[in-house]
Amino acid sequence: MFKVLLQILISLFTLVLIFSFLLTYLNAWINVSSSLPKGIYLIKNDASAPKKGDLVLSCIPNLYADLAFERGYLTSGKCHNKIAPVGKYVAATTGDKVETTLDGIYINKKLIKNSQAQVKDAQGREMFRQNINRMLQANEILLLNEKENSFDSRYFGIVDTKLLIGKLEALVIIKE
Repeated sequence: MFKVLLQILISLFTLVLIFSFLLTYLNAWINVSSSLPKGIYLIKNDASAPKKGDLVLSCIPNLYADLAFERGYLTSGKCHNKIAPVGKYVAATTGDKVETTLDGIYINKKLIKNSQAQVKDAQGREMFRQNINRMLQANEILLLNEKENSFDSRYFGIVDTKLLIGKLEALVIIKE
């Protein structure tokens, strides 16, 4: 019995090592959150400036990353503060006028669907929301997923493009 259990553990360990190597070799990211379809995404190191609609992998500002980690919204990861990056869509870029209101986020005077910040999280804790009313400058982007419960720029604000890891391309999506 012990030998069989040991063989199973060795096999599982070997599979984990192979999978980890493949993810590193492929430069891939696994999404397990509900903000995007669950699956494996390739990280493209594209030097071009992010455009509206691009799906990107990004670290977020330290203050909000730390708070998100403490609350369990994010796990450990490879950002400079050892917290996981987020996969989000670029909703606004340089020159776009961004305004947050109680109704949601307006980009160039157009209300973005499902962009209203939640008052409380799933555990009933007060949520923080951004107060933005300005045009984005060079190297600034706004990251949003059009889902009501997405942890995105409505909570962590404008992101400097220096925090971007790369653009994402779906490799394997898990249908639920």
